[in-house]
Amino acid sequence: MATDNNLSADDNGTVRSITIQINNSSDGDLGIASGQLTGGNWEGSGSEPGPVPGNVISAGNVSFVNGASNVFSVLGGDIQLAPASGGSITITWSWPHGLGVTGSTSTSTLTGLSVTSSVINPQTNNPTLQVYVVDTATLTQALEQAAK
Repeated sequence: MATDNNLSADDNGTVRSITIQINNSSDGDLGIASGQLTGGNWEGSGSEPGPVPGNVISAGNVSFVNGASNVFSVLGGDIQLAPASGGSITITWSWPHGLGVTGSTSTSTLTGLSVTSSVINPQTNNPTLQVYVVDTATLTQALEQAAK
């Protein structure tokens, strides 16, 4: 009997998952205000594999994985970030059974920051929602250089 490797569980028993990768390229810290799931579980190692309110994301990358041991399970949730410069960033994702994965960001009263996001590898059982947080001045400078 043939085995479909795309439906086999990983070492944690996860059949499908979405990784939320936060890339903080700004000069400031991002505080985690909250992180909640509407489906699935936080996957990973350690006693707190999901986002912990009060923890800080400094410059660099951090990832959280929302996974399920059943291919029919709904995945989804949101993470709220509080930048040191003020305002808020909300990261939201959803992956209902039988439909495509979606992910987005919304912001409120940010000062000096720009945020963008995209879902990569949406056709797999393990897509990634990439979120980029950059200083607006740095982004403007990069865009001006690219236009020359």
